[in-house]
This record gives sequence, C-alpha cells and structure tokens, in this order.
Amino acid sequence: MRIRLGFLIGLTALAASAALVAMMLGHVAHNDIGLTRTAIRHSALIASAVIAMFLVP
Repeated sequence: MRIRLGFLIGLTALAASAALVAMMLGHVAHNDIGLTRTAIRHSALIASAVIAMFLVP
C-alpha cells in the first residue's frame, strides 16, 4: 500500500512539473521571443514531454 502511494505521489509530481515546464516555456516564447501562442503550443508540449522523460527515475 505504501509503495503504491509513493508511486502515485511521484507520478503526480512528475505530471505537475511537466505542466509547469510547459507553461514556463510558453511564457518565455510568447513574451520574450514574441511568438504567437498558436506557433508555440506544440513545441512547448513536446519539450515538456522530453523533460518529463528525463525526470523519470
């Protein structure tokens, strides 16, 4: 039971960190670089998925 709870908490933290990275990448690309939100949507999601894969133990 404890192992499952620890795995679930870790998976939740991983998903939350991937979403946070996607939002940060979108903010930087939109406000600092000047890209439109439509142009960066897929790139930010792909980059956050790659970063999330690196975070998996």
